[in-house]
Amino acid sequence: MGEDKKTPFIPDFFRQPHSTFVPEWLKAVKPSSALEAGGSMAQGPVPPSVAQSRGKALLLKGGHCVIPHQGIFPLDVRIQGTTIDSIGENLSDPQALTVEVRGKVVIPGVIDPHVHLGIFADFDTEIVTETRSALLNGVTTLGYYLGGQDSYLGKLDEIIAKIEKTSLCDVFIHLVILNRRQLEEVPVYYSRYGITSFKTYMCGIPGLIPEVEDDFLLDLMEKVSSLGPEAVLNIHAENYRIVQRATEKLKKARPLSESLVEWERSHPAFAEAEAIQRAAFLSKETGVRVYFVHVSSGKGIHSARELKQKSKNLLFETTSPYLTLDLEQDLDLLYKMVPPIRSREDQKALWGGLADDTVDTIGSDHTPMSSGQKKTSVNLWDVPPGYPAVGTHLPSLLDRAAGNGVPLARLVEKMTTSPAKIFGLYPRKGALLPGSDADLVIVDPGLRKEVTPQTAASRSDYCLHQGRTLRGWPVAVIKSGQWVTPDSLGQARNFFQARYLKRH
Repeated sequence: MGEDKKTPFIPDFFRQPHSTFVPEWLKAVKPSSALEAGGSMAQGPVPPSVAQSRGKALLLKGGHCVIPHQGIFPLDVRIQGTTIDSIGENLSDPQALTVEVRGKVVIPGVIDPHVHLGIFADFDTEIVTETRSALLNGVTTLGYYLGGQDSYLGKLDEIIAKIEKTSLCDVFIHLVILNRRQLEEVPVYYSRYGITSFKTYMCGIPGLIPEVEDDFLLDLMEKVSSLGPEAVLNIHAENYRIVQRATEKLKKARPLSESLVEWERSHPAFAEAEAIQRAAFLSKETGVRVYFVHVSSGKGIHSARELKQKSKNLLFETTSPYLTLDLEQDLDLLYKMVPPIRSREDQKALWGGLADDTVDTIGSDHTPMSSGQKKTSVNLWDVPPGYPAVGTHLPSLLDRAAGNGVPLARLVEKMTTSPAKIFGLYPRKGALLPGSDADLVIVDPGLRKEVTPQTAASRSDYCLHQGRTLRGWPVAVIKSGQWVTPDSLGQARNFFQARYLKRH
């Protein structure tokens, strides 16, 4: 019995992956209605030192708490150890370390479901540098895409050990499935490592990743579907033959192009829309849940909106760069990506998809590179795709959301609760509720700050939005109950351990 008392009680209905538990008392609390305008305190919260906080409960007083799917409420949060102990009005604990966060917004730790590590530098390096970039900028959990042509059975134990030894964020793994051997091993990846999400490419990246044909895609859908309802197949949806055709025509006409506008034309939006429709049609044959990664275009969103009305098994992600960069102003070859950055009209459609729930989640598609690695050539066609994005993920979205008709609470849902539910992490992640992990972000929605590679804190020597002033920044992060700022990160790391998240 003594052991049982150490674990907070969580009712059965709170464990359901597709429901959001809300206590009855919360319905009587008046929401914070004026917050969307974004007030700001001149003084931020006074951070506790690691020495002060060690072994004590942490009590956050006076903040505006985002309760996903309910709204924003003036509530206090008490943290004990690595979990949220309680949340309510006027909480008091004379033994706790109390921090005033009045005027700030308290949100669940952000989940970035889409990052790539170890492609242009060693994984051992990037599991440290890129999780640092994430954590210092409000992202506490990462969905990491592990790819390659070989079986993963010989490397997963090593990768997981490195995550748990050196990562600063909790990490769950999506496995890229590209060949028959990997396909046949899917049940082993699921049962042995708790991996429930797998990815494949309808359009590859020349020199890096091959595409798969429809027969393989259908077989993979059947295999993932056989794992059960919590499994999901992540798909890069573009028609590779249309992309190939467009690319060959453009390269013939402009073999030495330096234009991201031409790069966008090499990946036509209708190629994305067609592939979404085709994959959705094939998924009907198997009943598999499909998660479409990085939808980039208005045509893609239009297809998604129509398809979602017919099926609950189709889920859609866009990314923070597609929501905040556009071809009218962001033309540097450093911003070359697959799919490409598109027009402001496409961007407007993506924000509309968030507003009406066509889009379920927001990732970053973080692929860290240095400017030297990126600009191996001034010729567009030879520049590798990818950019660092996790360090600017949250502030760039906070800056743009209100102006694009997406309330703060809705934005937070798309960045926390929704990916947690889709990928089997809820309510441990993506919630501000008793029993949830104490991963929280303290946000000042009115804080204006210039974006620099130093604020992004990646290994990359450049960042998206570099030199611009954005409004809305995290001012502190709490990871596993530990208060983290750039100054305290080195010490705090000694008192929390990041985890690999096994999902069944």
